[in-house]
Amino acid sequence: MLVALFSGCEGQSPSSQGAQLRRGEAVFTRSCAECHTLTGRDSSAAGGDLAIARLGVRDLASFARVMPVRLSRAEVNAVAAYIHAFASRPSGR
Repeated sequence: MLVALFSGCEGQSPSSQGAQLRRGEAVFTRSCAECHTLTGRDSSAAGGDLAIARLGVRDLASFARVMPVRLSRAEVNAVAAYIHAFASRPSGR
């Protein structure tokens, strides 16, 4: 379902977009979910909920770069795309 959100975006094929979102989900689960949630509402997570702010991909990437976890550029871009896609879903938040 998230792949459909990126169909035609920035010249990426749907399959490469899907791969990036799956990688972003894995990075979020491994490196971010301990402190952050993606519920779209206030949570008791130490780092807060990242879906509330509805930030753009660039802002999310900038935010990810200053977190205490070390991520590669590709991981930063993937997790930012995943969070943005997840937060932008019309339902299921």
